[in-house]
Amino acid sequence: MTLFTRRNRLPLGIDVDFDELSVVAVEMRAGHFTVKAAESRNFRPDGEVERDRAIVETLRALLRDLNVNERRCVIAAPLGETHTRLFRLPPGMRRAEAERAALLEADSLVPWPSRERLVALDPIPGASEMLLSIARSAAVHRAAQLVKLAGVEPVAVDVPLCVWRRAAPEADALLDLRRERAALFVFGEPLGTVERFPQGTDDRLIAQTRAVLIQARRDGIADVERIATIGPRDRAATIEAELSDDGYDAQPLTLGASESPAWAFAYGLATWSVFSRERAA
Repeated sequence: MTLFTRRNRLPLGIDVDFDELSVVAVEMRAGHFTVKAAESRNFRPDGEVERDRAIVETLRALLRDLNVNERRCVIAAPLGETHTRLFRLPPGMRRAEAERAALLEADSLVPWPSRERLVALDPIPGASEMLLSIARSAAVHRAAQLVKLAGVEPVAVDVPLCVWRRAAPEADALLDLRRERAALFVFGEPLGTVERFPQGTDDRLIAQTRAVLIQARRDGIADVERIATIGPRDRAATIEAELSDDGYDAQPLTLGASESPAWAFAYGLATWSVFSRERAA
């Protein structure tokens, strides 16, 4: 906590989705996180260049309207440009040796050339394994450049699975329903798994979700009981009802008094530097 705390402030969480941008500011009080400011705003993604300009202008306006002084932030590598897995260190392996081994392992995990990827090896609290994260460098650099143009300095880049786990600590899995795609995050110990679903009917999505949950139990990743959902309520409610009929406790993600807030992912980013099992107040 001492590394990123400044007068009890933590870096902002900034989430840039396809056509929506969210900013969350939190602080630590009495051992749990308090949301000081949170807002989401849509922008028009008309073309690549115009989209980048819209992101920068929207972020500037959001920061101005939220009236927050913090100018450090945590961003996320795009889900489709990220790969995570556990990395087990042989006894006695030094950090430098582990990092070289991680680079070699990355060669077998992703098809991207070495010059086009970023590789990070991070400890997992309470686990003997480490977290190996691989991301497309161009996607990360672009996201970082956009927030910098808006006057914010990224201090860390996180991966979606870890972000959602912090945002939904009481759930065993989270179903993220976006307009352009959906994804299921299963929280195992110490890591979990992610499954992306292409656009399709809700019936197909429900069938795919059931299959992933069954496979996660068979693989020993997690025996899921509680599923949090995030997304438009008219769609999420239908899927929750189907999953509830299967015996799952499927409910919208709740942060404090907010049900299924659009800024939930940004909240997970904002709590990156200090992990807590407490919910937002």
